[in-house]
Amino acid sequence: MMDFKGLLERAKEAARSVAQEAEKRLQEIREKLDQDKDGRPDVVEKALAEAEKALKEAKSRLAELDQDKDGLPDKLKEVSELAKKAAETAKAQAEEAARLLKERLGKGDEA
Repeated sequence: MMDFKGLLERAKEAARSVAQEAEKRLQEIREKLDQDKDGRPDVVEKALAEAEKALKEAKSRLAELDQDKDGLPDKLKEVSELAKKAAETAKAQAEEAARLLKERLGKGDEA
């Protein structure tokens, strides 16, 4: 029986030792990941900082594209206006062509 108790005590001690070693390694890893010791891994802080910088840059570029600050890039409005004018011109030309065709067909009936 004594051997069994001794074996059990050695197993418990080995388990405690492994647990302590694992805790020590975990703490070392945490310290390596969080050099400034603020509780957040440095790689996460870096990613957040880069994302914030990218957002500011995107906002700045959008502001450059939208000088009148109406939420739409100025070039997009220009293209939209050109398309609208082209559609109006095409409609007017189609109406004129239809009028001329109708006029010619009407004259053909009179002759």
